[in-house]
Amino acid sequence: MKIQLALDLLDRQQALTVVREAGAQVDIIEVGTSLLKLCGISIVGEIRAIFPDKPLFLDMKIIDGPEREATLMAHCRPDYYSMLAVASDTAVSKVLAIAWKNQAQVVFDLQSASDPVQRAVELKALGATLLCVHKNDDCGDDPREAFRELIAVRAATGLPVALAGGISLESIGEIQQQLAPEIVIVGGAILNAADRAHAASAFRKIVSGKRTSA
Repeated sequence: MKIQLALDLLDRQQALTVVREAGAQVDIIEVGTSLLKLCGISIVGEIRAIFPDKPLFLDMKIIDGPEREATLMAHCRPDYYSMLAVASDTAVSKVLAIAWKNQAQVVFDLQSASDPVQRAVELKALGATLLCVHKNDDCGDDPREAFRELIAVRAATGLPVALAGGISLESIGEIQQQLAPEIVIVGGAILNAADRAHAASAFRKIVSGKRTSA
């Protein structure tokens, strides 16, 4: 199970500081949607300068302009980037084709899909290889619903699934034991910690099966 650090921030320097403090303990660094809007793709190079070999995820949430958006991603070469599952089949196919040529993996965010399981099956038929169950309590979602949804989506598709939304040190052990998603996406539990390096290390220890006093 990989740990993805979500830089859901509105401050470039703060984001780079978080990367320096916590980046060594995570598997993937995510440039959050708001941070991308603030900084543009130039921040990708700044993060790479800190951790040249760390996989990067850009939370683009592509829904339209598929060729334009996927071509932009080809310019900055992230390992992963997101597309909304509710995008049209035509848009999905165009983005997947460009991503495949550039050795990038598209993560389909199932948030707001009216029938996430059915849409996941459709996305697999279109060529999707990685899905994300995303429940955001800021939007009125029930984070506990993510457990049921992830199990159902994975059973229906057989695809690896990432999990995002309110993941904490208190819940990560249960998530690993009951769900074992391909990726757990952690934001506030690290970003808002008094000691971000220690918080990231605590997540790493739990995921690695080591005891932690955090």
